[in-house]
Amino acid sequence: MSIALALSAMLLLGSTHFINGLLAHFYPPLNIAFYTHLGGALVSLAGALLFSTWEPDAWKWGALAGLGSALGALLLYKGLSQAPFAIVVPISAVSMVTIALALSLVLLGERPNAWVWLGVMIALPAIWLTAGGGRINQGQVNSIIRTGLLFGLGAGLGFALQLHFLGQVPDHAASYGIALCMLSGAVCLLPFYQRAKPTQKRFPLFATVAGGISALGLTLYALSQQGQLAIISIVIVSMYPLIPVVFGSLVRRERVSSASMVGIALSILAMVLITVSSY
Repeated sequence: MSIALALSAMLLLGSTHFINGLLAHFYPPLNIAFYTHLGGALVSLAGALLFSTWEPDAWKWGALAGLGSALGALLLYKGLSQAPFAIVVPISAVSMVTIALALSLVLLGERPNAWVWLGVMIALPAIWLTAGGGRINQGQVNSIIRTGLLFGLGAGLGFALQLHFLGQVPDHAASYGIALCMLSGAVCLLPFYQRAKPTQKRFPLFATVAGGISALGLTLYALSQQGQLAIISIVIVSMYPLIPVVFGSLVRRERVSSASMVGIALSILAMVLITVSSY
């Protein structure tokens, strides 16, 4: 059941990135991040009031997770505005899972078995390849060193902190923790809000809906950690680049590169290994 929840969380979070990726062609990316957090806060708060039990610690962990989420979104979109997509996204995705795994090992004392480790070792290059594999040309080297690498690592750190802190919220208060995370992130992103054109008035609604989908995904991620190592949930959820790549190829008829095809195959193999190790 925990594996199914983690897979569902990956699908929902990947769908959020796909929707926001489409919006980013028409609307300021940082505005998208703000409305995504706002929508996530509204949906998760409604869920918390209906299904969760309040826990005082949710304030602390939720607010800290929101700082990580806002940092990740800010640096990711800043990086994408100044450096190649094929560098920023793979670096942020791989650094996110690597840092999150390190936090689980050092702070939570988790000790996964050999099959999980094999899945992790396959998942890291799989995430990189699925997200584009860092294809660059010679003229982009300086841009990568100065912007893509630093922004990608910073975004990965922010998202890793978000996942780690959300994992500390007690199960019965998970929705409250996520609501506070999204609200805290929205407050942090508000100073970076940009004035939009009148013709773009409908896009905030789409970003808000994407935020609601993201909140559902984070809720399932939190629930998936019950009864299994946090490392397993983190690795599965970190494979979210599969969704924008696959959906992009279907909806926008984008060509899937050979590197992404290899990444998709390795991602499936990694998930099979991690799933088998849980039984």
